[in-house]
Amino acid sequence: MNTMRIWIALTLAIVLLAGPASAREFNPKRVYQTVSPRVVLITGFEPGQKFQGMGTGSIIREDGLVLTNAHVVVNASAGRPYSELRVFLKPQRLTGNLKKDTQHRFKARLLIHNRDLDLALLQIESPSGSYSPVGFLNANQIGIGDRVLAIGHPESGGLWTLTTGTISSHMQDFQNIPGKNVFQTETSLNRGNSGGPLLDANGLMVGINSNIARKSKDGLAITDINFSIKSNVAVAWLNENGYHFGFTAPQMAKAEVEEPYQPSGIVPTPKPKAPKGMAEPESNAITNPVKETVRPKPEVEMKPKPKPPVQETAPEPGPQKEAEILTEKRPYKMDDLFAATEEEMEEMMDDIKKKLKGRNKGRFNFDDF
Repeated sequence: MNTMRIWIALTLAIVLLAGPASAREFNPKRVYQTVSPRVVLITGFEPGQKFQGMGTGSIIREDGLVLTNAHVVVNASAGRPYSELRVFLKPQRLTGNLKKDTQHRFKARLLIHNRDLDLALLQIESPSGSYSPVGFLNANQIGIGDRVLAIGHPESGGLWTLTTGTISSHMQDFQNIPGKNVFQTETSLNRGNSGGPLLDANGLMVGINSNIARKSKDGLAITDINFSIKSNVAVAWLNENGYHFGFTAPQMAKAEVEEPYQPSGIVPTPKPKAPKGMAEPESNAITNPVKETVRPKPEVEMKPKPKPPVQETAPEPGPQKEAEILTEKRPYKMDDLFAATEEEMEEMMDDIKKKLKGRNKGRFNFDDF
């Protein structure tokens, strides 16, 4: 009898200690300390032009693959990707000084993009090495009311800003685009957050922040309503294009987030160790098979058959509230950020001129061109 009671007590203890992943303590600071070095600032531009694009991205593989929005890297006015892309890595310590906080700047190359799904994949061209990536969580494990976090670069909040919110709704075939399934969130997002990760309590990416609602159909302003492309859509799209990704088990992410934070400084950062007693995980090991199919193909103009959207109508506008920004506010001017990029281009052009002058000395004057 006593033995039976002991076994029952032990069983109950194991069940209670295990608990669901969603019941994990919501600790934004801990998640930010671990994940923020894996979030990047992205700029796209054309040499000699003032207009530039910018947004946020997530490092998703150790060799420097970065996931972001297509509209961050595509010049809308020209209808094609920007010819120059730059990725900025998070410094060891944010100072609020734009020049210091953006000194770790590297070239990037666009691999694939899909304007319908608003997804793009970049490759950091340098430095070579191993990066610590953000893992994906199956979006089906997130529900309405779950708390989430976003890391990005809103002009009003500053670089690598942390905000929190909740999942408020699901939408299928968003904007009448087949396969574009999104979360509606009440996470405060602004220009500069596009392409950044929407994270759960374990620091796993459940969505890619994309659209920001600004007006309803009757023209009234809407605040604190935003949309994030579900992680399932991104993972399926990546796999369809030959980049093999899966979903990270929450317990693996939990062990990683609970490790003491070591500021990355100049990335690349060392690959995190596996939990004790567990074999070292392979890069982006697939823990759950990906069966979701994404229909739109990259760089193909889609004209889907019109059908009624699911919950497509904008919600009723509510009272405006202050964004829940948890990091210290360090506002910056995007014009200053773009000016720094322009200065880099001018230096590159000067170097090119010097090299050409050296090669063609005595044959023609480069300045005549």
